[in-house]
Amino acid sequence: MLITKFIAAFLAPLSLVVLTALLSALLFVLDWRRTGRAALSLSIILFIVFTVEPFARWLILPLESRYDPVTQPEALKDIRWVLVLGSGASDNADAPATTRLTGVASLRLSEGLRLHHALPESTLILSGGSVFGDAPSATVMSRAAESLGADPKRLRIHPNPRNTQEETELMREAVGQEPFLLVTSASHMPRAMLLARKAGLNPIPAPTAMRTATMSDASDPAFYLPSANALAMSERAIHEYLGIAWAWMRGHI
Repeated sequence: MLITKFIAAFLAPLSLVVLTALLSALLFVLDWRRTGRAALSLSIILFIVFTVEPFARWLILPLESRYDPVTQPEALKDIRWVLVLGSGASDNADAPATTRLTGVASLRLSEGLRLHHALPESTLILSGGSVFGDAPSATVMSRAAESLGADPKRLRIHPNPRNTQEETELMREAVGQEPFLLVTSASHMPRAMLLARKAGLNPIPAPTAMRTATMSDASDPAFYLPSANALAMSERAIHEYLGIAWAWMRGHI
């Protein structure tokens, strides 16, 4: 699994830009100037493409627009399970749990709590383990949830799964074919749904953390200029497309 993480990191947009720039420098040192100029031009083009919002929006919108958020959870009163997929968390045990979650993890947890509170008979399942030695996100989310008023008796924590596939296997053992609300980032939802359905589960998508919701207006000149926000969207979209392709190659979807 670590190998796939490293491969995904090397294929991320910013990594591709840096690697192409380094290749161009090497080619110039070797006096292959024509090829070096081509590599440098490609590096500049990739940087511009991945850091402007029109292209980033084109990349990520098909993922984020696949499923609508749950706006009326009361209509799902028979649902007994709300699963929140893990994201990053700091291992700084001295800090409050709510400050140890990444922005994405905080948004996933807040959406899970909203749905959980709207369904009085539901159990909130918090999933997510540690990949690179950081704190298991499920553990930190559970402490954050309790500090925000969640009833510990209505929480279930699974701190071992390290990726979405393992979280899918966990849910198959935990709830079988019983329907459940699946909470994750909107860009990650298509892959999570494909994996869950392939495993014979019955998830109800509850997407959150829509990156396109914070995009600049097309009338704003900044919309067409390079930005860190656009780069983050491009990186997230590429990561998800690679994840879907990898899952397909392994027969998981």
